[in-house]
Amino acid sequence: MSAVGAIVRDDLLHLSPEALSHAANAGIVKRAVRELAGGYRPRLSVDAQGLLEAVFDDGVSCRWPAGVAIQDARCSCNAAGVCRHRVIAALAYRESASAQAEQAAAPLPVAAPVADADDAALARVVPATLLTQAGLLRDAGISIEVRQRGGGDPCDTARLPSATVRYWGGAALETARCDCVRAAACEHVALGVWAFRAAREQDAAAPQLTVRLGSAGQAHAVERAPFEQLVEAIARHGVSQGADAWMQGLSTARIAATEAAWLSLLLADLETWGEGYAKRRALYDAAQGVDLLAELGLRLAAGGLPGHAGAVLGIGQAGETALDRVRLMCLGARTQRDGEARRTTLVMADIDTGTRLVLAHAWQVPEARRADEAAIRAAERLAPGVLLEALARGQLLAQQAARRPDGSVRLARARSSQNSVLPQAADWAQLGAPVRFDSVAALRAEQLAHPTAALQPRHAARRFIVFSPAEVEPPAYDANEQGVAMLLRDAQGAPLLVQRFHERHAPHALDAMADAASGRHGALRHVAGVLSWQHGVPSLEPWALGCEGGLLVPDFAAASGALGALPLGVARPAGADPCTLQLEALRQHLATLLHHGLARLPRGWAGESAPLVRRLEAAGLRELSQRLQAVTREAAAAQARPADAMLAPALLQLLALRQLHEDAALLDRGDYQSP
Repeated sequence: MSAVGAIVRDDLLHLSPEALSHAANAGIVKRAVRELAGGYRPRLSVDAQGLLEAVFDDGVSCRWPAGVAIQDARCSCNAAGVCRHRVIAALAYRESASAQAEQAAAPLPVAAPVADADDAALARVVPATLLTQAGLLRDAGISIEVRQRGGGDPCDTARLPSATVRYWGGAALETARCDCVRAAACEHVALGVWAFRAAREQDAAAPQLTVRLGSAGQAHAVERAPFEQLVEAIARHGVSQGADAWMQGLSTARIAATEAAWLSLLLADLETWGEGYAKRRALYDAAQGVDLLAELGLRLAAGGLPGHAGAVLGIGQAGETALDRVRLMCLGARTQRDGEARRTTLVMADIDTGTRLVLAHAWQVPEARRADEAAIRAAERLAPGVLLEALARGQLLAQQAARRPDGSVRLARARSSQNSVLPQAADWAQLGAPVRFDSVAALRAEQLAHPTAALQPRHAARRFIVFSPAEVEPPAYDANEQGVAMLLRDAQGAPLLVQRFHERHAPHALDAMADAASGRHGALRHVAGVLSWQHGVPSLEPWALGCEGGLLVPDFAAASGALGALPLGVARPAGADPCTLQLEALRQHLATLLHHGLARLPRGWAGESAPLVRRLEAAGLRELSQRLQAVTREAAAAQARPADAMLAPALLQLLALRQLHEDAALLDRGDYQSP
């Protein structure tokens, strides 16, 4: 192989196999790496203009001008897409440049930050029409999360509500790859550059930051009145009288939220919650209404601030974004049971961008066929060529899929060739934040970076993470709770609790946990599931367990008998502090109000408010105490004079403040006793 020349192609130095997999596909890159290692190497040369020429012994040649993306380089093989010759040329150049740098004892150039890319670079890469479209999206107001290289991501990354952009070469924008259908040189690349510039001005040292772009976004707002009228109807009639009593208010609020994606999703959840009691669903929980209305209060309050409406309310979000060819690896699945109905949620990771996406599938198990549930599940299809159970343990190659604003995915259903399911080895080490973590400190930092979930973009897998432990302590079975608990520790010894409890429709889930911890399938490398915090200690409900010998999905597991070998024990997190206890007591107290409504509110409700007010005061929650007093007075006035009193404003303020206190107390440290 000839020398690459004095001209250094900075844009090629950062094209690692991982970056090239995003530009081509994993199969071509693996073949290229294998052939390069086997001796299939081109002769390389770079001229004064930076043109890279790679000539292979079999006569194939590639010409790659400077500032051109890999898909636009020319190869004499005339392949329809990115061919292995261009991938080999990129890898060989990178290898040769590294060898020359070592000989000269000089470091390779480091990619310039994305924020260094100027308007001329943007205009050179992104077509004028797409730049104009990006400008319109920016001016309308958009919130973008930027993550700097070295902060857990392999390169500078911009996470937009509808797309994720990786800047593999930093300011060399021709190397940027997006997961939208255009894949590169799209409007999302420009938006990401503007976001990195804004992040530099805001805090250049922050490894991750959420920035808001746009000035016209200050003009966006929604009218509060329809939402307050809905809350008033819920408070007066409650859920116990049926959702019909507040359907008119819900309909009016929906019209007001037409352009606000997060509010529309929130209203849909409120409707589902209200129908839950009417249809006597097992999953109904009155306290869920407290959380939903608290989110509504917070979004309405923050959305009224200048420049925040777009991000907080979801104004201007695209309905769907068409995706490029994607490779989605399943990180776990969970099934909810409600009578004969089942709903299975699968959390997928886009390997190229490290983005969490969600597939959901509803199915039925007639009570007469309850014993055949496993067989019914095995035959369920999400789309042509995609079996539910196979995908839960595998990975999906999909074309013509679409991504919704909340991270859910719609698969193409035209023909099976558009979707292919392949096995996987549960090797998730290539994933980074915000999906995979290997330390409790990193989990805590991620939580602190987004302390108020109710103000973040709504995402179907917001609390889903993968944790990679350094040590796994033996699990124990709690016979009273019918659950298994085991403790994971990171390299610093910090604990993470993994807990799962028995459910009738997933009879062997606890067996799977015992299996994974026993070492029967090799060392436990990863645990994926929904994260919560118990008095400062992170806790996971496992959806999947990645072992050296393969992937275990508890909901789909078969009987193994491993549960019977576990010792008995009890997982005992530290007792809750007085503040947390009173916050939960207030949550349940308000849940009673929302369930019964003022019309059927138990006589003792107002009397129970008085001691709760005193306990809140004693716990240092003085403002909450005073607001609860105000709501109690307003409730009494509304019962006495229904036509004159308005309870909704005071109730929304109380609910929002309680949620903020809960978020603030979420990461208070607590001790943990092993099972």
